[in-house]
Amino acid sequence: MGRKNMKHEDFPKEEKKERHAKNAEKNATDQDINVCAEAFIKNFRHHLLLQRLQSMDNLNQTISREH
Repeated sequence: MGRKNMKHEDFPKEEKKERHAKNAEKNATDQDINVCAEAFIKNFRHHLLLQRLQSMDNLNQTISREH
């Protein structure tokens, strides 16, 4: 619906639709960001665990060589 053919009383409805569409788009973007952030955090924690296990393995190897 073009704005030229709209009556004055139609403007609030149209603006409300536009605001709703923008809010829906923002919410979708926020959800995408949250999904990406959660994946990043999960991956980061996984790598921390791997580093911790590698460090413990290195320590155990060092201790076994000393005895």
